[in-house]
Amino acid sequence: MKRTGRVPFMKLQIGLAALAAIVLLLWATLQSGAFRLGPEESIVLSFRSAGGLETGSSVRLNGVLVGSVRTLRLESTTNRVTVTLGVAKGTRARLHQGSSARITTVGFLADLYIALESGDESAPVIANDAEISTVLASDPQQMMGRAVGIADSLNLLVASLNKAGRRLAAGSGTLGRLSEDDRLYESMVEMTRNANTLTLRLTETQSKVSDRMLSVATSLDSLTWRLQHGDGTAAQLITNGELHSRLVSVSGRLDSVLTVVESGRGNVGRLMADSTLYEDTRELVSSMKRLMAEIEKNPKKYMKFSIF
Repeated sequence: MKRTGRVPFMKLQIGLAALAAIVLLLWATLQSGAFRLGPEESIVLSFRSAGGLETGSSVRLNGVLVGSVRTLRLESTTNRVTVTLGVAKGTRARLHQGSSARITTVGFLADLYIALESGDESAPVIANDAEISTVLASDPQQMMGRAVGIADSLNLLVASLNKAGRRLAAGSGTLGRLSEDDRLYESMVEMTRNANTLTLRLTETQSKVSDRMLSVATSLDSLTWRLQHGDGTAAQLITNGELHSRLVSVSGRLDSVLTVVESGRGNVGRLMADSTLYEDTRELVSSMKRLMAEIEKNPKKYMKFSIF
């Protein structure tokens, strides 16, 4: 069969459609999701920093994809970043007062996106985009830097632990010597044995003290009972009023006698009140001392002996 070199019209249409689809797919890829299908509305937010956010990044409301980032630009008077979002119709009506928008990431190194939180549904709907509070989550590069710093610190820690472990295994340092020397173990065993012995002795001593205290308490209880119910002197003093009356009477009499003595009446009173007897006694003692002195000096004058 002889070929004419012409392409059928149907096949040409299919080829053109496939080419258009490939071109559209490439364009969509280059636009990073900037293309849109269906009607949408814009939400304008102001962030302190974009943190690596790019045009075409996803926008999610309470975790559901509702649009993408259309433009990013620096404000004319400040260094804040104005981000324009293209979201599905009706998205703004779902945002209530207290809603927020933050730049975050799904995973540790995943692409950034804007997460919208609808706020309290009982509150009124926002009047303008400025009521949406904006927050920038941690920059992945900063997080990576911190992770690298933590990894370096862990590596240093592991190296130090390995070095310490080798020194310990080699018996170096205090811990190494303690791990190699059995005297510490023996000393601790001996100390434990002594502690047990001391504990037993303390227990025995405490038991003896408790027994003695119980014996003293019993004796005191018995003495108290005898004082309350016995017939001894101490019990009579406590329970018998007659003995108390007699003691009061005797005390009164002694007080009367002492009053008489102090007044100088009677023999005893005169002896205590009159100093004549005291003076006479002193004079007699002085005379006796002088006489004894004279006898010692001249005994022949006072003592004469004759045999025949």
